[in-house]
Amino acid sequence: MNLGHHKTWVRYLVLASLLALGFALPKHATSETVLRVARNAAPPSLGNPFTSVGQPGSGVWSVLFDGLTLIGPGGALRPGLALSWEITSDTRWLFKLRNGVTFHNGEPMTADSIAAMLEYLRSPEGRRFYISSEVDTISSIEVIDTETIAIETLTPDAILPKRMALIAIPEPIAWRTLGPEGFAQAPVGTGSFKLRDWGQATGRMIFDADPNSWRASNNIDVLELRTVADATARVQALITGQVDVLEAVSIDDVKQLESAGFKIWSFGGAQVSSIAFRTVGNPDSPLQDPRVRQALNYAVNRKVIADVLFGGKAEPASQGASPGTFGYDPSLSPIPYAPDRAKALLEDAGYGDGFSMTIEVLVGFSTIDTLLYQQVAQDLRAIGINVTLRTPTFATWLRKFHSNEWGNTDAFSLMWDSGAYADAIRPVRNFSCAKAAPFFCDKSIMPLIEKTDRIMNVTNRERHLRSVMRRMRDISPALLLTTASQRVATTMDIKSLSLNPPNINYHTIELQ
Repeated sequence: MNLGHHKTWVRYLVLASLLALGFALPKHATSETVLRVARNAAPPSLGNPFTSVGQPGSGVWSVLFDGLTLIGPGGALRPGLALSWEITSDTRWLFKLRNGVTFHNGEPMTADSIAAMLEYLRSPEGRRFYISSEVDTISSIEVIDTETIAIETLTPDAILPKRMALIAIPEPIAWRTLGPEGFAQAPVGTGSFKLRDWGQATGRMIFDADPNSWRASNNIDVLELRTVADATARVQALITGQVDVLEAVSIDDVKQLESAGFKIWSFGGAQVSSIAFRTVGNPDSPLQDPRVRQALNYAVNRKVIADVLFGGKAEPASQGASPGTFGYDPSLSPIPYAPDRAKALLEDAGYGDGFSMTIEVLVGFSTIDTLLYQQVAQDLRAIGINVTLRTPTFATWLRKFHSNEWGNTDAFSLMWDSGAYADAIRPVRNFSCAKAAPFFCDKSIMPLIEKTDRIMNVTNRERHLRSVMRRMRDISPALLLTTASQRVATTMDIKSLSLNPPNINYHTIELQ
């Protein structure tokens, strides 16, 4: 049945390529519970989970794949394909795997499966994928037995178990046989659902529950993820009964949806919105001067953005981490709105007459997006910065982000996303020389970043990471904006809903 509506019959379409991989034919003409979800985009790389971190990919890949570990609500590290892990020396970790887990094609998940994919990411071919940066510290991988794997690191790596949460494990035989491009079309993992149709012609990605999954869904038979690019259209899809769940609800839609009888689920956010400054490959830019970058931060009125545009449901940013994230420094106050100070810094840097800059921003994730960036541009123009806003597609933005091939673009919208690790070091790396094809690089902070991974004591590591956050604020690699909660809207038929931020746990959804 479609939740809150009526029973429907679903006819399975099974691709020959999937049958060749060992998929069994599902039942014909049976009554099924179908959960329909509206989201803003599909993963540009479809079922290749190595190409990026975060939405829109992670929300899809989390239903298909698992990592060794899992970052749960509040940043708690939880078992994934590994039941437990321990550090046996400063550079050696042992992971004990779940017994009896199988991939969607029936192949067993063993220590050899994990080792094969980790070794692939360490290979020259695997290095071309974004997620391969998570294995940079690994020096060797040893299979102890079918349920135990040892990972040796080049140097102490305090967050290796968190890194393992980001690495989804494809089935090695399918990956090797199909190659990355073929596998992207017909992915095979251990997740709660397996792919039926990418819906490239319809905009409807369809996944069937895998009853043999170690985290099988008890309530949902078919998961349908609908791509609806326009924020207003997504809201209307929920109101008119076309979908049962709406991801990423905008602040300005909350009252309307609550009045219409829908549930709003709010979760603490792990993201800080920002506009990233591009200095690598942009040698003549005024943004090379830290005084200019600081000036732009003082020029923006975050309180107006938080209180007016977000209706008081967001907070002005003080740093590149949100409260509740490991490494967040509570002693830092939000960056003040001080246009006079901004002008003085520009004058001191030799740009008293201002300058022009082009900013590429992603819109369509929320109806507030466009207003947000227009407000930022207005505030910057008030101190003499002639801003041109451009709005690329997500696929274009992602390609440029990975390659740093931005042309004449000076800055671009980018989240400081600690959600992947629930640890502030993750976004710090993205805004530093540590990122593959970096857009910003200040070598002076690299020793501090590298030291963070070598401190094994939790208390000492948190103290050090807070000092890194203070230093990052000083060098200003981005124009920090706001932190906000993550909201999901559903029909009243959904009794419970949880996230492993930022992804919905579809397999645990309970129905009335």
